[in-house]
Amino acid sequence: MRHALPGLLALISSLPHLACAQAFAPDTPEAGSVEEIAKATTETRFLSPWVAYLPASSGAVSPRSFLHRIPGAPGELVNTTTAYAYCRALAASSPRVRLFTIGRSEEGRDIVLLAIADEAGIRDLDRLKAATAALADPRRTDAAAVEQLVASARPIYYFNAGLHSDESGSTESVLELAYRLAVSEQPMIRRIRENVVVLINPASNPDGRDKQVEWFYRYLKGKTDQATLPRQAPPYWSHYAFVDINRDAHQMVHATTKAVFRMMFDWHPQVIHDLHESIAMLLTWNGTNPINEHVDPLTYAERLAFSFHEVQTLTGFGMPGVWTWNFGDDWAHLYLDAIGTNHNADGRGYETFGNGSAETMRSEQPDSNTSVEWYRPLPAPPVASFLWSARDNVNYNETAMLAALDSTAQQAKTLLRNYYLKGLHSYRKGLDEAPFGFVIPAAQGDPTRVAQLIDRLISLGVEVQRATSALTLKEGTWPAGTYVVRLDQPYRDYAVDLLTPQNFPKDAPEAYDDISWSFPAHYHLAVIATADPQVRAAALAPLTEAPHVAGAAPGAGPVYLLKDSGQEGLLEARWALRGFRVAIAERAFKVSGTEYPAGSWILAPQPGLAAAVRDAATRLGLDCASTAAVPQVARHEAPVARLGVWIPWADTDTAGWTRYALDQRHIPYVYVRDEDIRAGKLRDKYDVLLYPHVDLELAEQIEGLYKSWGPMPFRKTASTPSFGNPAASDDITGGIGYAGLAELQKFIDAGGLLITLGNGSMLPLEGGLVRGVRREAGGVPRSTQGGGAAAAAASQIAVTRTPGAHVRVSFARPEHPIAYGYGPRTWVFRQNFALYSIPRRWLRMAYCTVCLDGPIDRSGIVLEWGDRDGAPFVVSGQAWGEENLIGRAAILDMPVGKGHVITFNFNPLHRDLNRGDQRMLWNAIINWRAILAAP
Repeated sequence: MRHALPGLLALISSLPHLACAQAFAPDTPEAGSVEEIAKATTETRFLSPWVAYLPASSGAVSPRSFLHRIPGAPGELVNTTTAYAYCRALAASSPRVRLFTIGRSEEGRDIVLLAIADEAGIRDLDRLKAATAALADPRRTDAAAVEQLVASARPIYYFNAGLHSDESGSTESVLELAYRLAVSEQPMIRRIRENVVVLINPASNPDGRDKQVEWFYRYLKGKTDQATLPRQAPPYWSHYAFVDINRDAHQMVHATTKAVFRMMFDWHPQVIHDLHESIAMLLTWNGTNPINEHVDPLTYAERLAFSFHEVQTLTGFGMPGVWTWNFGDDWAHLYLDAIGTNHNADGRGYETFGNGSAETMRSEQPDSNTSVEWYRPLPAPPVASFLWSARDNVNYNETAMLAALDSTAQQAKTLLRNYYLKGLHSYRKGLDEAPFGFVIPAAQGDPTRVAQLIDRLISLGVEVQRATSALTLKEGTWPAGTYVVRLDQPYRDYAVDLLTPQNFPKDAPEAYDDISWSFPAHYHLAVIATADPQVRAAALAPLTEAPHVAGAAPGAGPVYLLKDSGQEGLLEARWALRGFRVAIAERAFKVSGTEYPAGSWILAPQPGLAAAVRDAATRLGLDCASTAAVPQVARHEAPVARLGVWIPWADTDTAGWTRYALDQRHIPYVYVRDEDIRAGKLRDKYDVLLYPHVDLELAEQIEGLYKSWGPMPFRKTASTPSFGNPAASDDITGGIGYAGLAELQKFIDAGGLLITLGNGSMLPLEGGLVRGVRREAGGVPRSTQGGGAAAAAASQIAVTRTPGAHVRVSFARPEHPIAYGYGPRTWVFRQNFALYSIPRRWLRMAYCTVCLDGPIDRSGIVLEWGDRDGAPFVVSGQAWGEENLIGRAAILDMPVGKGHVITFNFNPLHRDLNRGDQRMLWNAIINWRAILAAP
């Protein structure tokens, strides 16, 4: 069979008029579809008989008739307006399809969902949803009820298309899949319809889809030489994120993620399957070691079974390059498909080969996945030896999806039982083994940050309760109002995964992404695991919505004091009170028996102050006190800064998280583009210029996108209505250039404050804005399989590595404003950033005896790596060679001319996760004038 099928496909391709009743019975091919699919497929081995035609239908609208082409036609892409119009037309014309709207994007586009089953399944959708919801919670469904539910229920399989917008084939693929599932009478398709409910999200990131489609028609249409293509993606997909939209499973920040969570909690699917493109020809996800122990073994087993079924099926058709296993790791479940994995379902994904374009071309991209392996029995042909088309991509995607659905249909009852069992296993662990719960004190340093943690847990489906009276357990006593996560719940394993530290094995292979995501570490909060089963007998009230911390400002003033206890909300408070003078104490003081640490606010009498303080305190959960006189303590004024945020066109992705953090806190800032830097006069416009973490080497940060691609406008026009959001440009190429670097130098010399985060600190430290520091190891924090082989190699050979871990730090200058709200020792989240030397007065400028490096100068080090009292370096995750990092600068504050440069050797705004680190950056922005005033 394996040897006969390629010949059959060749015959069908060359003689399409024969492929009618016999080849495709009981279906009749839609006239012309066989010929068009064969023509669009570059080689017969890239096609399966399952997708070699479109079945004709007398009632349902086909994508070919609606789009006036086949899905995957060379040189064409469908935008969301047309894709959604087709979905609505299909639902209106077929009793086997229903359409739902599950969300709206940041830019106002619908996010839609198709449900496909036979007529009975569509009529019974509410009952089928109720059945999977009941199976999801073993506390309300006993064994007898399970069997009754399983007998009449169906597994629900969700496909997510178009998350990464330049991976454009999945949207085309699922539109055809939806139609085929609705109308084909092939026995396999009927089996799927009768035993499964298939959910399809055709464009999960609709903002990005439309930008990408317009980009293709504006810059890529008709260009087939991959080696000479211009940039293949617009500078933005979603409003905030680019690739990182697929790093949001623990945060639920983006509208796309929220829509998928909404679907998950409404439908309780057994599989969440995300469709991507990157490597040849089709990889069906299963990661290597290490394995996350908080995922049920049944999930790993089911995923392997699915994947090997797909490998077997497509290999049987003679389709080369289908494989599994050796991609990424199974440690961090922070991607969109992990919404399923973390909730007792199967999170799955494909990587199919793609050109980054709808045009047919010969790939020039290197690919090492061409060897025969146990997990890849029929490897892909060598790179550059074949042409690849958009239709080839559809053929692989759709054939594999059909194989997955057929496997689901054939083991439908087993998958439903396993789904129940995974929830039961998780629940029983909460009853039978410690920890039995987690205690989260409400009155920690920042009660609002505690409430934010509780809100995030609830949004992720973790049940949280609150003590209605004093809570006494083996580990201690806490007052009423304390938060408790009891672990006798279906998502117990996910709760434990989020609320305990990670311990990544030292001998494990290279990690694909973060190795720590511990919420207590991210939020800088105490979360106490309890081994006392009496937690289940405690007086607790369930929380159904996020708690709100209402602050207060009692008294008539006229002076108001705000004690600094590490509140993250102080940045927003300063802008809320931007019309008033705020002074910040530089030393601790006492008023009416209350100790106020350095960093506490003093608001002297001002008209309208009382009402403004009360409003800000109530809204932001801040407690202010009033007093009659201004305390006598050293202090400095903290005027509101004119804040600019420079977002380079070459990387808007990681910087998008900075924009999100500021937008959520209602902080006004100016979006600064490369051309705005080049235009100069920066000090006339900004007091503080913030340069976020960017995934760029030094030359890329300066030179930006290749000028040879330009001019490359990103501006709204009649043909590009999606462009220009959130920023527009007449030409996004060229970066800031060396003239722009000089303008940054002028800004600093003239008394500006430049703050750089993460890899953005490479620019001042290596670009000459700051002298006396050199890079000694490492580079851009990428992983090999994450798209940065060269940078990853530099990081991997570095003696010191912290690939997304929580590690300890100490304040070398605890009196510095950046230290306000923190103790002398704490921890931060660090990726594999470059390792820099301790500053020196000067660096060697020539090779001679008297030209050696100058003496060490630690005066600019505000925060250093390591705990000065000797506590273990790693809080959560793992580190290699930490002895070479300890004592080096985590934060530098370096005077340059009349200004200062503050460099973070970590990113305090990492994906809206490390909330406890953010305050250090907020301190720098709030206290900008005092920092500039220091020598």
